[in-house]
Amino acid sequence: MLDLTIWMNYPAFFQGDLFRTLIASGEVDLKVIFAKRLTSDRIDLGWQNDLAGYPYHFLDERNKIADAVSLAWAGRDRLHIMNGLWAESPFAAGLVTLAAARSVYAIYSEASEPELPRSTAKKLLRAAFGKALTPKAAGILTVSHLAEDFYKGLGARPRAIYPFGYFRSHARIAADPPPASRGDKIEVIFVGQIIHRKGIDLLIEAINPLFDPHAELLLTIIGSGEMKPALVERVESLGLSERIKFEDAIAPGAIPERVAQADLLVLPSRWDGWGVVVNEAFAVGVPVIASDRCGAADLIENGVNGYVFRSEDVTDLRACLDGFIKNRPSWPRLKAAAAITGQRISTEQTAPYLINCLKHMVGALSERPTPPWEELNLVEDVAG
Repeated sequence: MLDLTIWMNYPAFFQGDLFRTLIASGEVDLKVIFAKRLTSDRIDLGWQNDLAGYPYHFLDERNKIADAVSLAWAGRDRLHIMNGLWAESPFAAGLVTLAAARSVYAIYSEASEPELPRSTAKKLLRAAFGKALTPKAAGILTVSHLAEDFYKGLGARPRAIYPFGYFRSHARIAADPPPASRGDKIEVIFVGQIIHRKGIDLLIEAINPLFDPHAELLLTIIGSGEMKPALVERVESLGLSERIKFEDAIAPGAIPERVAQADLLVLPSRWDGWGVVVNEAFAVGVPVIASDRCGAADLIENGVNGYVFRSEDVTDLRACLDGFIKNRPSWPRLKAAAAITGQRISTEQTAPYLINCLKHMVGALSERPTPPWEELNLVEDVAG
């Protein structure tokens, strides 16, 4: 039995899936510590606090740092997974406490967003903190190759790196295959925050020239965010209101069913630590186009279950879109490969992998585990 404490910034619906699956395994005594409740931007996207089925604790609002230090010290004999290095200052204090107590801890993290403005002093301080704590970690659960490169830069030992990501339970997503396309209609869909980082403006620019040669093509943009009014105005000015539709944000539980109605999901982000909507698309057999600055692009095999384009390269994105649209006979194969990927990246598959990673970190398992999504041979599996 692994005595495990996981520190998370706030309750996320997909992390709840992971926690419940870990407990159901019977191999983990789990405690979860949250820094805060859901933020307003997530609530605007339809998120709700998902706290059922696992033990949790919110840090004391009166003094979060003192509470984090106390919890870390009291649990110093447990194995800890810390969400990030410095995003939450109480977690940083807890991490220092664990390191001082020579506790066994792992870091579970995306790469730091490179374009966020930071002072030189803050950059130097974070780098020093990261280089002091990262090499002492028993393992780094890297959310994509972007995080792997980032943590290697902070001194992570290659043998301490275990690829991971964000995942959803397949049992919570409708298992029915997506419906066949309605007539000749081709629907491309985006779901997420409508903010600059997500690159929806790039998607509109890329798809615009494709509307004339493809009368059946539609783009649906689902979500909310600060850029939505400007993008709606832009679409109207281009005379594309009948071809590009905007829908309000929907609850996470409804996203897979809505995505299943589309032919293709696009995540055109300038930067995305992961992008859970990619998981959701694959779970319902919908191929994906994502930028190479999305962590979840690690799940895409070009031309097999989707396509990866160079971030901010409108021409490359347009080529991926045009290639998909023109190659309609390949859609059944793409959809079948997407569905297989969706099964292999469910928490039902990734939670056992995580448990084996933890066992390997502490020396209870000799053979290094392989991520389930890296075991795929999609071309052979689809052909079979």
